[in-house]
Amino acid sequence: MMSGRLHISLISLVLLALGAWPRVSAQEWSCIQVQNDGTVDLGWSVTTPGATTMSVTPMLPPPDWTSLPATDVDLAANPTGTNYTLLATTQEFCFTLQATDGTAPLSGLSDTLCSIYLELEPGLVPGTVDLAWNSPFHFNPPAGFSGTYAVEQLLPDGSWTEVASAPWLVGNSNTTFPVTQCDGMVTYRVTLTEDGPFGTPGCTHQSNEASTLVSDELDPPPPQIVAIDVDSISGLAEVSWEPSDAPDVAGYIIYICSGSIETVLATIEDPNVLSWTNPFSAASNTIEYYNVAAFDSCYVGGVPDPGAANPACAPSCYLDVDWTQCTDRADLQWSPVYQWPAGVERYEIWASELTQDGIESGPFLLGEVDGGLTYFEHTGANIGSLYRYRVVAHAEGESWTQSSNVQEVLFTYPGGPEWMRWTEVSIVTDSVAVLRAEVDASSSEPHTYELWRNEPYDDDYEFVTSTWSLGGPIQMLDSTIEGGLGQYRYYLKVVNACGDSVLGTTVAESVYLTGTVLEDRLSNALSWTAFEGWDAPRSRHVLLRGVQFGSPLEEVEDFGPFNLSYDDELEDQVDSPGEFCYRVRAEQADSGWASMSNEVCLTLPPVVWIPNALVYNGFNNTWKPSIAFADVTEYRVDVFSRWGDLIWTTEDPEAAWDGTKDGALLPEAFYPYTLRIQDGAGRVVARRGHVQVVRRP
Repeated sequence: MMSGRLHISLISLVLLALGAWPRVSAQEWSCIQVQNDGTVDLGWSVTTPGATTMSVTPMLPPPDWTSLPATDVDLAANPTGTNYTLLATTQEFCFTLQATDGTAPLSGLSDTLCSIYLELEPGLVPGTVDLAWNSPFHFNPPAGFSGTYAVEQLLPDGSWTEVASAPWLVGNSNTTFPVTQCDGMVTYRVTLTEDGPFGTPGCTHQSNEASTLVSDELDPPPPQIVAIDVDSISGLAEVSWEPSDAPDVAGYIIYICSGSIETVLATIEDPNVLSWTNPFSAASNTIEYYNVAAFDSCYVGGVPDPGAANPACAPSCYLDVDWTQCTDRADLQWSPVYQWPAGVERYEIWASELTQDGIESGPFLLGEVDGGLTYFEHTGANIGSLYRYRVVAHAEGESWTQSSNVQEVLFTYPGGPEWMRWTEVSIVTDSVAVLRAEVDASSSEPHTYELWRNEPYDDDYEFVTSTWSLGGPIQMLDSTIEGGLGQYRYYLKVVNACGDSVLGTTVAESVYLTGTVLEDRLSNALSWTAFEGWDAPRSRHVLLRGVQFGSPLEEVEDFGPFNLSYDDELEDQVDSPGEFCYRVRAEQADSGWASMSNEVCLTLPPVVWIPNALVYNGFNNTWKPSIAFADVTEYRVDVFSRWGDLIWTTEDPEAAWDGTKDGALLPEAFYPYTLRIQDGAGRVVARRGHVQVVRRP
């Protein structure tokens, strides 16, 4: 089934160019009307003096023009016209008049006037009808004649309504137009109302009634889509359209489009509703495409045909905004509007502003561009303000508009964290320092943290490394130091996304430890610099020592915050290899922060004690050298006679000589000896001397 269309298309007007006959008493005609029973009402006015009879001569229509028997009509009984019995519902009949006195003509023949014969049949196009009819005048019409054909349709209540019109022309006329009912019998007639001075003013020439069976199989023309507006608050797409031209529109169908697929979203059974909002729209985030079709009364209670939509789907206007950080510029770009017949005249760019102080202004017109452009650059925005943008398209030659989605841009200048503080600067190896800091974790923006260093004996700071962070604890490594060179100074600088420094720490100074061996005192003299950089005072320094290289460091002493030196006495470490490593840890007790110094390793040379006498029955009955601060790997002692003979030898550091040779006591005397040792560090100690052997009773 197809729906009716309201527009009427005049297909053709066919003219018959006929020659003119001389008119006689043209004023005797008024009008001619075909009745439903096929009879013809003839109207006239008698202008001939003495006339008592009107001779009416019917004729077959051209090209036959065969005259039928004439009839004399008594003017006394029919002064203005008569009803003539003919089957004018099946063909056209033409007539001439002549006034007589009953026996002889008193006037010449009138102009020929023909009944309007209407032919009706279903059109070649389904849902249409074809109508054809003749003019009442096959020759030149009376002077001054003018008029308009009206095509009328019979309504169910018996009344007639005009459904089409056409200008009067000499000759035959025909037209084709869509029907406006779903199916059944339709009945039409054609009338011609005189507008000029000819005949009786207001006379209407009327055709026969013609009927035929029809069915409405045409879709109504689709409505013009006006806009796919995106609501500024909800972000939902609202589709609006112009009403369809069809006279019997019953409602509309709304589709959403995805590629070539159109899916029905809603059916509106009210022809007065011309907009619809999609409750599931995502037009605030993407382009959406919609289409609209009309359906007529033939579809009420049925399923509307979705094939009557517009050829192309209409898009929403999607606005995208790119903001270049650290500038006052935003670049706006949007998808074009293209459903309007004449295109887009212009795009208006609207904005509103919300300042940091909560003052809101707008919306205001920011600018406009030609309809062929889809981009705009906004410059001069106020830093710190929130801008809401919207684009409004204006149709060429129409009052239609379409609004895009809303996009927001906060023009911020990235600042920095509220605070930042050192927690640790530790020299972990001779080439690596570990640095830690705490940063305000409430900062919502990422920043770059740059580490700068001042080397010992240098006045300038140089960049070391950087890291990226949102805040909280930060750890950085400096792997380009020389830990034993001296005290290092550091500071952290916060750099925002614009490359500007927005915050910095105080200078942190590492703990620098130095040491000296006091060989004669069997001790190591240590001194260090104070740690600087905490926002709270340090509470103490702790000395850590490791005995033998590579061994773990243990606490040996702690000092107040202002003690910066210490002599480490080592008498209780004589059995050690003489290798001692030290660090100093600065502590801030309230926070738990600590910073470690560089490591200093010192080596005491081996210390050798050699007794100079052996006393039998005395305090020392044996003789043995004693060694301190040496990890002995090689050992040899030789004792000789005065003549150089080897008396005793050993490679055992724990062995002692008892003053004998081969078990026999030696006489009292001075005996030469040699001592040679080597420790794990490769150090060699050699000694020569004499040991005295003494006997006591």
